[in-house]
Amino acid sequence: MSAAAASKKGARKLSEDPARFVVPHPPTSVHHIVGSTVTMAKLPSQAACRACLGARQTAQPAQIQARVPQVTSRLHARARSLHTAAALASSVRSAASLHSSLHSRAFSSSPLHNFSGSRVSHLPTSITILGKEYPTDDHTNIPDSILSRLAPSPTLPYTSNHPLALLRDQIEASIGPNYTAIQATSPVVSTELNFDDLGIAADHPGRSPTDTYYVNRDTCLRTHTSAHEVQTFRNKHERWLLTADVYRRDEIDASHYPIFHQVEGAAIFAHEDYAPGGKVEQECIEMERKLAGANFEIEDVVGLSEAGGYQSHHDPREAALAVRHLKATLNGLALDLFGERHAYDAAQKGGGSEPLRVRWIPAFFPFTSPSYEVEVWFRGKWLEILGSGVVQQKTLDKAGVPDRLGWAFGLGLERIAMVLYSIPDIRLFWTKDPRFLGQFASAPTNQVSAAGGKATSTKASKPKLLTFKTYSKYPPCYKDVSFWLPQERKFHENDLFEIVRDRVGDLVEDVVKIDDFVHPKTKKQSLCYRINYRSMDRSLENEEVNQLHSDVLHRLVDQLAIEIR
Repeated sequence: MSAAAASKKGARKLSEDPARFVVPHPPTSVHHIVGSTVTMAKLPSQAACRACLGARQTAQPAQIQARVPQVTSRLHARARSLHTAAALASSVRSAASLHSSLHSRAFSSSPLHNFSGSRVSHLPTSITILGKEYPTDDHTNIPDSILSRLAPSPTLPYTSNHPLALLRDQIEASIGPNYTAIQATSPVVSTELNFDDLGIAADHPGRSPTDTYYVNRDTCLRTHTSAHEVQTFRNKHERWLLTADVYRRDEIDASHYPIFHQVEGAAIFAHEDYAPGGKVEQECIEMERKLAGANFEIEDVVGLSEAGGYQSHHDPREAALAVRHLKATLNGLALDLFGERHAYDAAQKGGGSEPLRVRWIPAFFPFTSPSYEVEVWFRGKWLEILGSGVVQQKTLDKAGVPDRLGWAFGLGLERIAMVLYSIPDIRLFWTKDPRFLGQFASAPTNQVSAAGGKATSTKASKPKLLTFKTYSKYPPCYKDVSFWLPQERKFHENDLFEIVRDRVGDLVEDVVKIDDFVHPKTKKQSLCYRINYRSMDRSLENEEVNQLHSDVLHRLVDQLAIEIR
């Protein structure tokens, strides 16, 4: 069960984590308003050019040439007062070049895909993904930037010298050799498997095209590893760990990326295994014995009703034993992942033998009941690491194993790796820079065959504690875009984020809304977003950023029907 299928918590949510880095607010910038675009020249002063800021209006391309000298004169005057004429002259030349391009070219169209509430343009009748052709419809919304990343199976968690591979290896070693390690196959799944079979209602917000990448109405890119739960149980796997790449449309910042990775784990048992003194109880006793000898503190005061209660067709005694087995397994996992790191941090601070603290809190997931989330007290904050619960019986019925009862959990690899290894930006997981990958060239990883193969080694060598050491951080470049929303159609900011990602790729660090204004007379709504361009591997040239930003503006107008201020 994925930790974040019912909401955007779990694998994606890092807003309260110590790993989330907040970008400082940049110096106030002068806005250059020419024609129908907005560009920025950064100044070392905290004083903004109020004349420019107050001059926001839309001009037709025919008016552009006449307005360039006026704006140029104003900017030169400002530059002289701030002793930055040389830097600003370069910006003015770039701005003039950028806006004169409006005379000679029409708005460019993004590759063939739709956006929620936006105009449909150039949609083909079919789309080919991983060698297979699919019909398209009004739900099709996968951009080329995502299509180019699709692979027959996940790659990063199986890449040598990669932190996600190291973490996957630790998880598989912790859970134990009795669990089959499975490498997921194609990310293209039916909406039935991804949603319906898991009890996710048709009107659930997670099913909206604003949140999910659709091939068509009946097919999508998996949004969680739980999409394979029914199939995996149907294939007679009773204890398993499945690793997969998953896809969601989301915001742009240091902790969110449209592709990330999850590990799903599950264990189901025959009813006779739940007999007093039987297999399940004996395993619980053994796991609890090991935990009792650790420097470990567990807070678990969740009431049964808070967690959703036992399912009506389950024997309460058996369901309670399934929960006990789940908690013993996951408490052990939390200790294995965080215990040694926590002890090291405490020793460095002179904290002595402070125990690792874990707490269980109630949760809701459509595919489990009772349901729980697990949090670890790590570096001064509670960190949510996974979601879990007793598998809904209807899921097991669909899988053809109605005589089984058990549990499942799901966690996000990037979320935990960013915290454990102090990785500040989620884009780093995709870099091929040896300065990054070389820092994780320590322990071997288990080799796992696709679609249900067992690990060739049942116990990984114990890795040393690793902490990512930041190498040179290249300078950012901020650009703002301010626009009026169309009154005749709905706007969703995930569409804006998708357009930026599709054109800019990993050269965008974050996109933040900095202004929301409603005109008192016309009642038209205006939004302003700040786009922060920054490469993880090199310095960006002004001309390159200006061209990227110009392309983004053109696509926003063309696809979202907005009016640039």
